[in-house]
Amino acid sequence: MTINRRVILSGLTAIGLVPLIGSQASAAGTVVVYSAISTKLMQAYVDAFQQANPDIKVQVISGGSGELLTRVKAERNRPLGDILLGPDADTFDSDLKLFEGYKSSESGAFDAAAVQPDHKYTGLSSNFQVFIVNTKMLPPGDIPRTWKDLANPKYKGKLLMANPAQSGSAFSQLHQIVALYGWDVMDAIINNATFVSSSKLAFQNIAKGEIPLGLTSEFNVLQSKSEGNPVEAVYPEDGSALIVDASAIIAGGPNPEAAKKFIDFINSKKAHQILVEVDGRRSARKDVAPPVGLADINAIKVVPYDTVSAAKNKAAELDRFDKTFSKK
Repeated sequence: MTINRRVILSGLTAIGLVPLIGSQASAAGTVVVYSAISTKLMQAYVDAFQQANPDIKVQVISGGSGELLTRVKAERNRPLGDILLGPDADTFDSDLKLFEGYKSSESGAFDAAAVQPDHKYTGLSSNFQVFIVNTKMLPPGDIPRTWKDLANPKYKGKLLMANPAQSGSAFSQLHQIVALYGWDVMDAIINNATFVSSSKLAFQNIAKGEIPLGLTSEFNVLQSKSEGNPVEAVYPEDGSALIVDASAIIAGGPNPEAAKKFIDFINSKKAHQILVEVDGRRSARKDVAPPVGLADINAIKVVPYDTVSAAKNKAAELDRFDKTFSKK
């Protein structure tokens, strides 16, 4: 039987207050957020935003980057959401017409690379993709050091990855590997790997000891390690790109004024300090220090990542992924 990446399912989850049914999404004093960030961080944002804006109720739909973008596309003629929060920049670049240009009062606090030229999105965090290793399951001599090492047959059945059609970070991993080594190496890695529906599962299962090796964002390893799990982050010696995830206003959303207030909050220094404290991410703001415990950026080999090129080639690369995945 042919298995397609699109049948690796993970459902959208409603968190927060009122489900999105009919006119409830356009109730006065409401902002509807489609969130690809952790529930813990989203709740911290909701609490802080509503403390400053008690007249605005926040409704949250949580899911993976790919499935949330699919939802925004499906609703483009009658948007039900106001904000898309957390996907990688190339997710936004894949269809910029879905998003409203808005120059936040906080835009000047960000590096130019973290702000889309027409202000369609602004960076949330900037993170490296790394290997997460369960140190009780994988001896030091067996730990991969480069992306290319993952193609070694000895890692077959020992490597866990998220589905790149549903996870923005997983697609960035795929795109980086293809850019560095081409499809022969990527095909070998796909054949070695087991795939799950989300990045969350990719690092949680390593921490639980279900499989020794996975790919994830660096902050997930830091968080898991702080919880006492026997995990370490390995930064690929052949380089890792600094991936920006972002936030944007959905064009034509039901609550445009509340959406602008929410984006101003998300871009604020206070919100970015919450990002660092709660999730251990590197802030995209220039004036917010990175969390203690992450590797010094000067010690990491940084490779370029062109979000526009990634967005342009995304459909073709996912189709090529399907071709190899269906033969597993």
